Amino acid sequence: MAILEPWVLLRLIAGLISATLFVRASLTSARVLRFFNLARASEGQLALERRLELARTFVRVGAAVQIAQLALTALAADKLSHSIRGAMCAYGVFAASPWGFRALAATVAAAVGAGLVLQLFSLEARVRDLSVARPLAIATLLLTPLSIVDFALTANFLLGLDLGAVASCCSTEIDAGIGAVTGYAEGPRIIATAGALGSVTVAAAAAWFVSRRPTAPRIVLSGALSALALPLAIAAAVLEVAPYAFEAPHHTCPFCLLHADVLGIGYPLFAGMFIATVSTIGAALGALVARSESGKIAVASASPVALRRGAIAWAIVVMVGAAPIVRYAIVAHGAPLFR
Repeated sequence: MAILEPWVLLRLIAGLISATLFVRASLTSARVLRFFNLARASEGQLALERRLELARTFVRVGAAVQIAQLALTALAADKLSHSIRGAMCAYGVFAASPWGFRALAATVAAAVGAGLVLQLFSLEARVRDLSVARPLAIATLLLTPLSIVDFALTANFLLGLDLGAVASCCSTEIDAGIGAVTGYAEGPRIIATAGALGSVTVAAAAAWFVSRRPTAPRIVLSGALSALALPLAIAAAVLEVAPYAFEAPHHTCPFCLLHADVLGIGYPLFAGMFIATVSTIGAALGALVARSESGKIAVASASPVALRRGAIAWAIVVMVGAAPIVRYAIVAHGAPLFR
């Protein structure tokens, strides 16, 4: 049974913890939207502010656990690939169940949402009043169903896995499909790589520049540039980085980049994309919701930190992604991989 696997059990426990914490915090968030009023100093208002402090702790812990679940999901699927015949990587495990990729998509969405909420909390810590209490309450109420859906889909996926079944390998589906239909995706590969290099460079430069002169429109623009760069960066990682890492033009599996034989470059590569996107978009969200004078002052002091973190993360993505390409050029003495 899959539930007896340590990584699976850890993933399910983490999902239950985060969902429970968000549900508890959402009860207070609902009361905040109904009754919270900064202009009122009644006993009920003061009691609600005290409850709000506890709810913030629940959300912070739940969001951190929710982000960790993204790594746990990848690790659990990768470990299970050794127990399912035919599954050479996490792709085979996710493909072994009709709920696999649905669960993965829910986990990614919930992790991104949790990262953005943590960014808002980072801003809220610098605000001298409670003017962002309502935006945080709305964010919590939006994140709670995401966390519940993530837990439900992941539990359905992991508990329904048949470890005795024969799964499909990425080489029989992804690689064979690309090889049969588009060769090695020459056109899309070039477009994705050039687009990723240009958009990531622009996003990183913009984040660094705006961190020195932060204004709300500039911060929002920086977040938008990162949002545009993300899909191109993922496409380049799949179509360009993966083939060079494995020295096989048809091998475009992102999950194989998590393996030790390529030094697990997928972890820093995709983690860098996640951090860069969440940091810059989170800063943009903070600039949009902080409307009070105290909030604007907090944005001016908090956003440079997030934007510099995003710029550095994008730079790491470029360096990690370029490493297999440079290595292949050296060991192959300049011979092209794609012919």
